[in-house]
Parts: sequence; structure tokens; C-alpha cells
Amino acid sequence: ANPLRRGVKHLKVVYSKEVPLTPDYEACGEDARVHGKQVPGSSAFVPSVAGLILAGEVVKDLIKA
Repeated sequence: ANPLRRGVKHLKVVYSKEVPLTPDYEACGEDARVHGKQVPGSSAFVPSVAGLILAGEVVKDLIKA
């Protein structure tokens, strides 16, 4: 059982079990090396894909009802 659930069993969520990668600042531009910041390339599409996955689950639940 997931320790973060805290007894919540009726709420559907989207999450990933993948371990985050450590950014390679050397492969980035000068700004990332100086400031230690790098925006993940996936940040543009991951939230919308997660929304589509959850919307698909909602549609499946509505069809079953």
C-alpha cells in the first residue's frame, strides 16, 4: 500500500513511480551552469497529458454507471 494514501480509497489520481533524474547542468547552456536552474523539457506537455488520462478515467466511470 502507498504510505501517502492516508486511508483515501475513493479518489482517482495520476502519478508516476519513476525516480526523477538529476539534471546534467554541463550539457545545458551557460545560464543553467551559473544559476543551477534548468526547466524540464517535459513541463510543457505533462500536465495536459495527465489531464487527458484522468478525463479518460472519468469517461470510463460514466459509461459504467
